[in-house]
Amino acid sequence: MQEYSSVSVYISEHAKLTDKLNALATDGWAVVSIVSTGSEVVAYLSRAKNSSATVAPTPVAHVTPVPTPASEQNGWASATSSAPANTTTAVKTPSVPADWYKDPAGRYEFRYWDGTKWTEHVSRGGVRYSDPPTP
Repeated sequence: MQEYSSVSVYISEHAKLTDKLNALATDGWAVVSIVSTGSEVVAYLSRAKNSSATVAPTPVAHVTPVPTPASEQNGWASATSSAPANTTTAVKTPSVPADWYKDPAGRYEFRYWDGTKWTEHVSRGGVRYSDPPTP
């Protein structure tokens, strides 16, 4: 299981991004993608969930259109249960921080994950759109 996050800096301070990424690399974070939104540079990161990190990157607090198509078919919120039909089981949803991630349906570059489910907020080429998530 992977966990994801992002780090952003204003374009005028792009040199600081290298220092931030080098520091995060020591905690097991790897760069997935780097996107320029016009006013800032956003680096999308991932690492194995069981990685022992002491400092996690902060998700993008202000979201300017940021986007990239994904090949993840089920998304993070999907789960299956093999319990008998007469029993009630709790389906656990992995804890993934709210942020922009690659669209698991692959229709847009990025889709916003609100921490519990995919939202209709999507982006392609730095432009925001609205698209209902697929089940």
